[in-house]
Amino acid sequence: MKMKDLALAQVRRGERFSIDGVEFVKLEDDMDAAFAVAADTLPECCQFEDDDAEREDHNNYEDHNNYAGSLLSKTVERWLRDKHPAIFSAVVERPIDLTTMDGMTDYGKPLAVARALTIDEYRKHRSILPLTSKPYWLATGWTTNSSPYSDAGVAYCIRAGGTVLSYSVYSAGFAPRPALYLKSSILVSVETEDEDKALADYSDTDLIDELYRRRRSTYDPD
Repeated sequence: MKMKDLALAQVRRGERFSIDGVEFVKLEDDMDAAFAVAADTLPECCQFEDDDAEREDHNNYEDHNNYAGSLLSKTVERWLRDKHPAIFSAVVERPIDLTTMDGMTDYGKPLAVARALTIDEYRKHRSILPLTSKPYWLATGWTTNSSPYSDAGVAYCIRAGGTVLSYSVYSAGFAPRPALYLKSSILVSVETEDEDKALADYSDTDLIDELYRRRRSTYDPD
């Protein structure tokens, strides 16, 4: 298979593309941006939360499963800024919903550059998410200290086989899997299909999708 460059807006949902040597899967379009997730995890595992001296001790847990300010969030952003500046320059900053599994909204919807998937995003896109070589963290916590019988030391993660579980935020057995919004106008690399394929070989759905992709690639919000 050969590679060709095209606008990210023209990439299909669930299709893989590469930029700056990193392979992603496109999840959905959102106006002038596209939401994508890395096809695999980063190679090294890490804790969800680091030992922050300004927080309470481990027995109290405080807000250690708050993705904002966590070691997980720092690791993903550091990977993007330090190792892939070309990708970083194409990122569109968007809010991430940190509502916990029991519906507590204490952690809000802070802006994020590169981050982890939430549990809702994982469930929404699971059918097109490829399995990974390592288990990985999600950004969603179990609950907060505002909830009765709370346990703010637990967050959600995904096994390599795709099943969901909750685990202590101090475990280093899960890897980061970066997710981010990218400008739809940027050029990315995708594998080309058979160039000898005739127009009649494409389904009506394929042709309609192609028309929509071309319209999105020329969309100008201004």
